[in-house]
Amino acid sequence: MVVGRSRVLGLERAFAPGAIACLVLGAGACSGPGPSPSVPDATPAGGAGGAFSTLSSAGRPTIDLPIGPIVEPVGNPPCGVPFVAEPVFAEQVFDTRLLARREFFSWTTDEQAAELRRDQVLFTRSERPGIGPGYAFEFLEKFAQDATQPEQAMLASLIGGQLFAKARFAWTEPWATRMGWPGEVYGGNLLRVVLKPEAWVAVVRGGSLSVFDQQNQSVSLADALAEPTRLGAIYYEKDAFAGGPNCGGSFVFGGSGYREFILGNLAMVEEWSLGTQQIRDRLSANIQQLSTFLERFRGCPVTGSALQWNLDVVCAWSRSGAARTELEAYERSLAIPSDNYLAVPERLATMIETLQGDLFEPDPLLITPGSL
Repeated sequence: MVVGRSRVLGLERAFAPGAIACLVLGAGACSGPGPSPSVPDATPAGGAGGAFSTLSSAGRPTIDLPIGPIVEPVGNPPCGVPFVAEPVFAEQVFDTRLLARREFFSWTTDEQAAELRRDQVLFTRSERPGIGPGYAFEFLEKFAQDATQPEQAMLASLIGGQLFAKARFAWTEPWATRMGWPGEVYGGNLLRVVLKPEAWVAVVRGGSLSVFDQQNQSVSLADALAEPTRLGAIYYEKDAFAGGPNCGGSFVFGGSGYREFILGNLAMVEEWSLGTQQIRDRLSANIQQLSTFLERFRGCPVTGSALQWNLDVVCAWSRSGAARTELEAYERSLAIPSDNYLAVPERLATMIETLQGDLFEPDPLLITPGSL
């Protein structure tokens, strides 16, 4: 078996590609070489995996193709997910009524990880050369021009401009953004960022702009404009108002959707860290959760196209309350429901293997901005 090697956080790591897939999918998955199913995704995400690691809205066209062959384990039982009192990802279900968060995770490249260790500057990039700042910022620019309410236009111009001019895309769990969109690489180095308790979050969703505090209480736009330095994060959802899925009517249609947090206001960062035992433990927990989910769910893979699955997942994000099934909890925890996250055994096994390759020997860097 060929062993792939890479370097992360200044320390060497090694992993064996395919080993995890053989283990979790059964011997049938390793009986011989064969093509992996791969479906071009419809629209790239804003780049929840790092510092502007994304394509602009002028990226790939919408393509709707079948997912291809699914490799099933030998002796795979008929579809029937075992009943459990609580789904694996029940606690990670992201409720769109409770958007405020303080803890975030952002993936970054080896090059940027080295820069972070050397310069200890969290926000450094405004865009990727030749690609642009990302779809969320393109949308905010247009929103600021078209908004009928002056306060919304002013706030959109503020957060889409200087306040978050240099930023990182992030999410609340590492696994949910690591795989990204097919063809995009966010990096295998994981940052943890914690906002201050007084930080507000600006929400771009449903064709409007709103602000909430850490108690998920609404903040008036006038107050947000009066104290803009308290805006610590932007929550952006690519829904029907932004070119994503149109969930009304008798069927779902439109472009693919995703959601992300954007961090960029250092004044609201309490601390950020890289290479700590705490981060490694979070990765290990994600690996265990995905392994358990695969074991429970592998007999009932999603069928149909990756694009249709994306539309269905995004349209279900407005659902509130506890998740009723393993699949529902998984889908409501996602940030980027791309083909890489399609709930089929091969995709889940690849995700587990990738995260195992990202594990590292702790070499902690913990920065508290403004401290001496």
